Amino acid sequence: ADHAGLLVLTALYAALAWNFADAVGIPEATAATSTVFCVQLLSIVVAVYNLYVEFYVLPRATKEAEDSFLVTYGPFGRWIYMTHQTIGLQAVHPVLSLLAPFCSQRLAFGTHLAAPVVGALGVFVTVQYFHLVFPHPDHTKECRVWAARGVHFRFVDCLRHILPIVLAVVDICLLKHRSTLLAAMPSVLELASMHMAYCALALLVIYVNHGITGRWPYGMMKDFGTDAVKWLGFGLIQSLLLSAFGFVLCLLARYSGALW
Repeated sequence: ADHAGLLVLTALYAALAWNFADAVGIPEATAATSTVFCVQLLSIVVAVYNLYVEFYVLPRATKEAEDSFLVTYGPFGRWIYMTHQTIGLQAVHPVLSLLAPFCSQRLAFGTHLAAPVVGALGVFVTVQYFHLVFPHPDHTKECRVWAARGVHFRFVDCLRHILPIVLAVVDICLLKHRSTLLAAMPSVLELASMHMAYCALALLVIYVNHGITGRWPYGMMKDFGTDAVKWLGFGLIQSLLLSAFGFVLCLLARYSGALW
């Protein structure tokens, strides 16, 4: 499920990056300097390493942690988790960003457009993990289960949630050609619309998965139950947070120093 999902995610990313990039007015490609190229390769190594940790190092949920164990038995597997989606996306994004200029100017432009959208997900995953998930009793219970087995689950879990915000900031501030990024960046309204659509789809998938497995991926969702108002409020807040993080990244792109 992990590998099939990654292929689907790659195809979806490429299709959306191509579709949202305007075919007219795309700037001419500017070759990356050797410094930028080296940082791009380093970013890919870190992103792929985090994906490796996510796929192969992170302990699978156990029956003792019932919710985490059973929720992945739905049709979406571990892709039900936003962290899983984001880590996968952050591995796909730099690879295609590096290769796109050699294949298609339109796709290359699309990877610049996607930078604040994908980056916002990375910032969101880091911030929300330490705000909502890390202190929750269900997460503490799962960490204790693995600690009793000699597995440093808390350390691995923190590591994979810290790297997304680092990758997001490095991508925006160092890896993207600045004038192309500024030309490609979506407006505030477009950014908010993209993140709202993502949140609506993500919550729909979670709700469908719950209907099949009877479990929620995150402990705090138990408090929502079937209350539509709570779910609507939660989705709206998450959309606004994502958009706010994306907006901050856009400001960084506009006012921070650039390598090229």
